Amino acid sequence: MGAFEPPLYVSPRSGASFWQEYRIYGDRVELQAWTLFHTIVIPANEIVAVEVRPPVVFADLFRRGGLGSGLALKMDMADIRRHVAVRRKSGFIKWIRFTPDHPEDFVRVCKSILPAARGG
Repeated sequence: MGAFEPPLYVSPRSGASFWQEYRIYGDRVELQAWTLFHTIVIPANEIVAVEVRPPVVFADLFRRGGLGSGLALKMDMADIRRHVAVRRKSGFIKWIRFTPDHPEDFVRVCKSILPAARGG
């Protein structure tokens, strides 16, 4: 995929996302996190699982079930809104949770770029 390719999906900035933007490209997910002064790039081949999760009200730092357990990076209002949880293969924190505008659509498009969905 080229450096100047248009994204397949853009979740626009909103209060629920702390005015951050989340994008899906053909080969990666980019989570523009101004709160971390960094854009997190997750290559499609690093994504183990992605799913929509219900609000959890600050109770799931080491939650069991769903995608599993472990430390999760919560980038925005994921504790109190329906959100997306992504598990990646590597990195100190393997679980990333964030609140795109339409979690179901984000997950559907994200799953479409995974190697298994592309026949890889």
